[in-house]
Formats: sequence, structure tokens, C-alpha cells
Amino acid sequence: MRLWIAGTGLLLATSLAHAELYGNARFSFFVDVPPAFSVADPEPENGDGRTFHTADNTADLIAAGGWIIDGDFADEIAQTKGFAKENGWTLTYEGKVGASSAVFSGEKDGRIFYQKEIATCAGKAHAGYRLEYPASDKKKYDGVIEGLNASLKAGEGSCS
Repeated sequence: MRLWIAGTGLLLATSLAHAELYGNARFSFFVDVPPAFSVADPEPENGDGRTFHTADNTADLIAAGGWIIDGDFADEIAQTKGFAKENGWTLTYEGKVGASSAVFSGEKDGRIFYQKEIATCAGKAHAGYRLEYPASDKKKYDGVIEGLNASLKAGEGSCS
């Protein structure tokens, strides 16, 4: 377990608490789940990932992966951004898409999402997280995003 401290020095929990390390064998990735995301949906049978929620159900954290079927990692990211736009999100930040990582975020109806993806499984898959929260809580979640970004890693094992 890792100590979760937000970059701003604020903790999302009322006391020092430990993040839970979530690992996904199917897509070979790991990410720390902040203590505030204490409610978890069951992992689906296909093992794609897991969804976590805050106790007050105002924020969601999805840690998941998928196979790259057409094209490469950059094509997959372009398609994911396209789906976000089709669902009414306005992309407000699009970081440089590299060969193995990408970040982007958007806004819709008073909510913000921030997503980071990495290439896994020798470039055959992508994995990452999507954090969605109220726009009014942006400052609170900036530090959470820093921690998530620092903890997201591809594993070295084979993908199943």
C-alpha cells in the first residue's frame, strides 16, 4: 500500500490513509485507488477493469483496459476522444499523444473528466483510468490526478 498525499497538500480523506493498489492481469497494469474511492463495483466477468465511487457518489474512477483492434495506440486514443465528443463532452485539454501514453480531459453539464491511457501488452492493448467529478471540486481533484498519474504503470507480465 502506498501513502496517498495530494500534490496540494490536501487529503481527500479526513486522516492519513493508504491507497489500494488495483492490478489488472488481463491488460497488465496497476494504479493506486485513492482512499476516498471506497465503494467498488464488482469486477466484470471479462476482467476489463473496475469502477470505484466516492461514498457520496459524486465522483467515479474507472480503471480499465482494452485490446487495440484497428491501428495503433494513437489510433485508439483518437477513437476514444471521438467517442467522448459523440457523447457530448467538450474536450478542454489534449496532451501530446506519445507512442505509449496520452492524457486528455473534458467538460459537460457541470462535470469534468480526466483520462490517462498507457500502452500495455507489448502495444497490443491500452489501459488507464478515467476520473469523473463535479467541476466545482476541480481544485480538490487536481492533487488526486497527480497521484493517479504517478501510480499508473504497465506490468511486465503476459496479458491474458
